[in-house]
Amino acid sequence: MALTVRHRGGVIVEYGGSGIILDPTGNGSDYPVFVSHAHADHAAAFKYPDRVKYATEETHRLLDALGWRHLDNWRRISLGDKVKLDDIEVHVHNAGHVLGSVQFEVNTPEGTVLYTGDIGLEDSYTMRSAESVECDLLVIETTFGAPMFAFPKRREIALDMVKWALMESMPAGRIPTFKADSIGNAQEIIRIFNTLTKLPVVTAKSATKVSGVYREFGHSLDYLDWKSAEGEELLSSGKCALIAPKGSTLPYENLDSALASGWAVLFGGRRRAFPLSDHADFKSLLGYIRRCRPRRVLTFHGGSMTRDFHGYVQRKLGIEAHPLTSHEETVSGQVHQNENRLKTCTGQLMKTVRIPGFEYSSGWLVKELSKHGFTRGETESSIDHLVRHGVLMRTENGVKMS
Repeated sequence: MALTVRHRGGVIVEYGGSGIILDPTGNGSDYPVFVSHAHADHAAAFKYPDRVKYATEETHRLLDALGWRHLDNWRRISLGDKVKLDDIEVHVHNAGHVLGSVQFEVNTPEGTVLYTGDIGLEDSYTMRSAESVECDLLVIETTFGAPMFAFPKRREIALDMVKWALMESMPAGRIPTFKADSIGNAQEIIRIFNTLTKLPVVTAKSATKVSGVYREFGHSLDYLDWKSAEGEELLSSGKCALIAPKGSTLPYENLDSALASGWAVLFGGRRRAFPLSDHADFKSLLGYIRRCRPRRVLTFHGGSMTRDFHGYVQRKLGIEAHPLTSHEETVSGQVHQNENRLKTCTGQLMKTVRIPGFEYSSGWLVKELSKHGFTRGETESSIDHLVRHGVLMRTENGVKMS
C-alpha cells in the first residue's frame, strides 16, 4: 500500500485506498479537504458547500468577512491538532504566512508528507515564522524560489516605508498610499506605522474588513476606515497613511501610491514599491528545506521565474527534487505506469466489476484494487481504458458495465 502524492486539482495524498486533498482548486475529488489559509487561490474549496473542509477558525472568519457565501461543512482545526482519517493522520503546524495559515504534516505507516501551503520564514510585525517539520517527502511552495528574490530584513523595509511617507510624500502635499494584499501585508503596514510612528492609518475597502478579523484574534491594530467620519477628516487633511487593496481605485487626486509586495524586487527603482512579503524568499526556502531533512522535495505554486527551483535544491542541498505534477510520487521516486501492470490492473478491475447494471463508486473501486497493490492512478487509468473501449460507462458517482 504505497504512500503517493500528486497534483490533480489540488495536492492529493493517498495511502491504502484512502486519501485527502490539500487546497483544491475545484470539486473533482471526493476526498476530505484541508485548506491551508484564506487567500482565494488556496481557499477555493469553500465555494462548494457540500464538501467537508478542515480549516482554522481564523481562515473561516476571514472568508466570512470578505463576503464568501455558503461556508458550510466546515471542521475547525487549530495549531497542534491531529485529524485521523483511516491510516492517515494529519498534524497542523503554523505556516507564518497570514492569520490562520497552517502547514499540514500527513503521517502514514509508510512515511510522512509535509505540505507547506504558503509559508513565511521571518518573524514579522504580525506573524511568527513557520516551524520546520522533519519529513520524508516535502511539498513546498516556490512563489519566490529564484535567486533574484532576496528580501531585506523586515525592519529595514519598515523604516524605508516610514521614511518615504513622512519625509517625501507628505512634505510634497500628498497622501502616502500603500497598495497591498488585503490579507497579510495590509495588516503588516498598519502595525509598522503603529509601532514606528504616531501617524494615523486609514484603511479602505477589504483591508478594513480583514483588519477587523485580525483584531478579533488579538492583534493590536490602530486604524480608521476611510468611510468613517474620522477617516474622511484625516483624508481631507492629508495627515495620514492610507492602505488599500491592490488594483483598487479611490476617489482622491492627491494620493502618492506605492506597491507593497515581494514582487517589488523586480522593479529596480522604476516605480515606487517596497519588497514587503508574507512569503519566504529564495535563501529562506533553501534553509527551511535543509532543516526539514526530507528524502525528496516536490515543488509547486511557482511561475516561469521559479520553475528551476528544484534544480537549486539538488545542486545546493544534494536532495532529490522535482516539480509536483499529476504523476504519482512516492518517498522512493515517481511511480511509472508500465503496460504490464496496467493490463494486470485492468484484469483485476474486470473481476471486481462483474454485476451487470450495478453502479460501482470510484472511491470503492480504488480501495478494492489497493488491496491488490494498485495505486489510485493505476485504477483510474484502467477505468479510463475500459470506458474508452465501451466496456464500462460512467455514472453520476462511478461506473457500471455497459
